[in-house]
Amino acid sequence: MKIMECKEEENGQTVIPVFYDVDPSHVQYQSESFEEALPNTNRGIRMMIESECIRELVDDVSSKLCKTSSSYLYDIVGIDTHLEKVTSLLEMETIDVRMVGIWGMRGVGKTTITRAIFDRLSPQFQGASFLADVKETNTNEIHSVQNTLLSELLSKDKKYVNNKKDGKVMIAHRLCFMKVLVVLDDINHHDHWEYLAGDLCWFDNDSRIIATTRNKHIIGKNNVVYDVTTLERDAIRLFSQYAFKDKAPDDHIKKLALEVVSHAKGLPLALRLWGILLHNEDATMWRDVVDIIKRESSPDIVKNLKIRFEGLPDKEKTILDIACFNLEEGGKIRP
Repeated sequence: MKIMECKEEENGQTVIPVFYDVDPSHVQYQSESFEEALPNTNRGIRMMIESECIRELVDDVSSKLCKTSSSYLYDIVGIDTHLEKVTSLLEMETIDVRMVGIWGMRGVGKTTITRAIFDRLSPQFQGASFLADVKETNTNEIHSVQNTLLSELLSKDKKYVNNKKDGKVMIAHRLCFMKVLVVLDDINHHDHWEYLAGDLCWFDNDSRIIATTRNKHIIGKNNVVYDVTTLERDAIRLFSQYAFKDKAPDDHIKKLALEVVSHAKGLPLALRLWGILLHNEDATMWRDVVDIIKRESSPDIVKNLKIRFEGLPDKEKTILDIACFNLEEGGKIRP
């Protein structure tokens, strides 16, 4: 009874009553909140075998945990549209294997989008694996990534294979009866695709494979590709989130902010980095940074994000270096 009361408190907990090896007569005369919870516990699983009951319980709990763990998405500017479009391409209701590529320039947010999709959908699968920065793996060392993939999906950390050819065979053999979600983040070589997710028949029906890349040709003509475009209307909002947070800037700073946003060309990485750099700085600092951005910017914005801002105090140089490192390494710099 005390546990059920937690459910009714203003900021209470989610409560899922589970009765294991209990005779119905022991709980049939309960009242109030306990009584109300019992009908929901009895959702047509009387005749299920024990393993099926456990599976349903795990799925139910996982779906509730998923909603909680994805709460950070509310802070990511412009993420909702991307999530809606990618989820639509994944066709979760379709009973077959679906492969989707996410393509775009460096710094546009491919990994952020894919991580959000992974966090949201992974509880729906028997196994899930997010392989980050695959491009960092030499093609001769792909078997090490194959071992990571198998370890995460089979929930057993071990060395399964010693070479990538054996890895292909092992993946197809061990995963063909599993409903899995696999993310290959930032692949840049045909071998990455071929030896990690080379064929639909490697995976069981309902499996979903997602790959992010800057090279659309790697993914292949037969797979769906989502083109991640740069920000437009949300660009100033993202920049302001990092540059101003909850403070309202004066008109002069607002004008300079628009110049910064214009030179970022809608690239989320640039908007975040420059916002971090300019946070809490005075108008003189803003003017100096804007002048440097104008002078140093080029079509490859991200390549130039790590330039040393000559003339800036050591404090600002340090902030720039730390911000570049964290964003490039996939770290989350929170507002």
